[in-house]
Amino acid sequence: MKLKLVLLLSLFIIQLAVPGYMIFEQNQILSEGSVYKFKTRPIDPYDPFRGRYVTLTYAVNQERTPVLEGAEIDSEQWVYVLLGTDKEGYATLEGLTDQKPEGEQDYLYLETYWGSQAEGYRVKLPFNRYYASEKSAPAIETAVWRRQRENVEDVYAVIRVLNGKAAIEELMVNELPIREYLESQQEEAN
Repeated sequence: MKLKLVLLLSLFIIQLAVPGYMIFEQNQILSEGSVYKFKTRPIDPYDPFRGRYVTLTYAVNQERTPVLEGAEIDSEQWVYVLLGTDKEGYATLEGLTDQKPEGEQDYLYLETYWGSQAEGYRVKLPFNRYYASEKSAPAIETAVWRRQRENVEDVYAVIRVLNGKAAIEELMVNELPIREYLESQQEEAN
């Protein structure tokens, strides 16, 4: 009887520890991580288990990232992706390596999915969902896609990066957090 109770309590503690650690890790990334702006184009799907979210696709995913000299990389391999910024301040994927970077260089630990050693690979960015309420997710999608027709010029996700992991901090439209942008659009419509 005591063994069953100990096993049951251990299972209960493990079930609480795993999500607790995940929450701690995300909070640490958001509070201590380096900030990068990833230019994005969202669409709005629905997940019956998780609710509404805006799927984010990124400009950096449209090109292959070069393999750094000395690295041996294949498709569907987990690699270190060195980060940089372009002259406009947006994140760039500078190169792929199979060795963990040392020093101050920010990086992400990602999986390759298409390409070659000679021409580089595309990588799977893990921060591709921005969760929103049932009401605001369609409004976010509409506002962001309106940029092709109206005054929405700049849409990007603010991503925090720490030790190879990343978390979405905010979705920005014309330098405003998405919720503020939607509020300003409602005020203009009234």
